[in-house]
Amino acid sequence: MRKVIPFLMVLSIVLMIQSVSASPTYIVNLLVAYDEEFSSIAFWRYGYSAQEFAFIEICEVEACFSFSFDIKFRIIAYRSWDSDDTITNKDVMMDEVVAEIGFISGMYVDYMQVDVLVAFSDQETIGVYGYSDNSLGVLLVMETYLDGVGQATDNVFQHELSHLYGATDEWIEGHTCVMNVYPYWIDFPYYYYVPTALVTNNWCSSQTATIMSNRGSWGRNDPSGLGGCMGTVWHTLKAIMEW
Repeated sequence: MRKVIPFLMVLSIVLMIQSVSASPTYIVNLLVAYDEEFSSIAFWRYGYSAQEFAFIEICEVEACFSFSFDIKFRIIAYRSWDSDDTITNKDVMMDEVVAEIGFISGMYVDYMQVDVLVAFSDQETIGVYGYSDNSLGVLLVMETYLDGVGQATDNVFQHELSHLYGATDEWIEGHTCVMNVYPYWIDFPYYYYVPTALVTNNWCSSQTATIMSNRGSWGRNDPSGLGGCMGTVWHTLKAIMEW
């Protein structure tokens, strides 16, 4: 069972990895939103603020994208949003967060151009693990913890981000791929099925090829090396110093 890595440990590891990376990468700027349910579960289950928990999940997924595709994700700003608890349709929920945040891909926030909106929620009534809209550049990521699996929010996030790069859902029994939604059997002592995507962070060769061919779809090629989670840290410190 995986555990959420302590926030300061994640930060120190990210700083060390980023400090020795000098290769040009695609940097995707994120606007990160979270609702009241996500804030509550972040604190009461994991002992983090919503921003800390979101940062950890983004850095975990960035490690996969950075290693495989030289794609990194830089958080430009955080926004809280008050999700409507009566919504049970994923399209309506996505419309709600886009309207409340006022998001348009390419907009400027804190003098930085934002590419993608990532909206974290723990609203159980949505009935899905996550959702993405390639035309809007918007992701819904539901906090996901399952007995026998552990913390799987990063799997959901990785799966939905992959859709933005053309990856598609698979339905293949026994196929180890984060895009595979075929049910995976959780044995003793739980005995139930979950999507295979929730138990692996791997991509299969065909999905890897698809994402690689589309890796320039979002963001920009930045040879500075100051991208991803390291760029998030620097952007935050710069804002504090200017304030």
